[in-house]
Amino acid sequence: MNQVLGSLLLLSLLAATSAAQDSPQGELEVLSYNVHGLPAFVTGDDTLARQRAIGPRLEPFGLVALQEDFLSEGHRLLASGRSHPHVQRFADALSDRVYGSGLCLLSRHRVRARHQEHYRAFNGVLSAGSDGLASKGFQLARLELAPGVELDVYNTHLDAGGSARDAAARASQVAQLTSAIHIRSRGRALLVLGDTNLKASRERDGRTLARFQRATGLSCACRVARQRCCGRIDRILVRSGAVLDLEVRRWQVDEWRDAQGQPLSDHAPLRATLRWRRGPL
Repeated sequence: MNQVLGSLLLLSLLAATSAAQDSPQGELEVLSYNVHGLPAFVTGDDTLARQRAIGPRLEPFGLVALQEDFLSEGHRLLASGRSHPHVQRFADALSDRVYGSGLCLLSRHRVRARHQEHYRAFNGVLSAGSDGLASKGFQLARLELAPGVELDVYNTHLDAGGSARDAAARASQVAQLTSAIHIRSRGRALLVLGDTNLKASRERDGRTLARFQRATGLSCACRVARQRCCGRIDRILVRSGAVLDLEVRRWQVDEWRDAQGQPLSDHAPLRATLRWRRGPL
């Protein structure tokens, strides 16, 4: 009897090992970048020249999340010639706004489902960050990393500004995003990328960020990779799911500059290398 039990245990272990070895797995290079794609009279520089220089630098990444991709011509310079077959641009503008959301996702992985929403709250039109000129919101792309292996990716840009009303608008926007994640991505592996404008050093922003992470189970990739949070407002947030494990292998801030040594945006690009593996079904 003991020999039989021992044989069954051995067979079980061998089967589990074989299943683990056969499980789909891979790496995903991720970039999140606010490209400062506003008109030249706002940025004070040659916006289109910067977008033209940024475009080829997006090529090595399997997943790219852009913010402030506002201008149609700028978008063409960013996306044209890229090998990413799936481009999801949230360009819709609300009736009383000048610009769309400025959000764009580029992916080499097939997009199985899409969703996008404008935020209901904002503060300021020609002041406090002028958020009312843009139709800020978030977009969702459900990527198929391998047959039967899906990852939900959210790209967002929250309200800017340092006033109490700005902080309240961000808190409302985060609540809307949290609700969408609960409804659409419950139990699923998840990435949230973008310019959050949440400064942990500001009391209300710190509470909003902590509440968001508790409610969603998301972890900041920089803390996972470096044991200490970077404190930036641009973020890559990660969560494993019921059948997909995500491991942050690397996180870093890049410095992209033009030939004269000037930054290509008023934000630095964030990148992360994620190791993914399908867990048991």
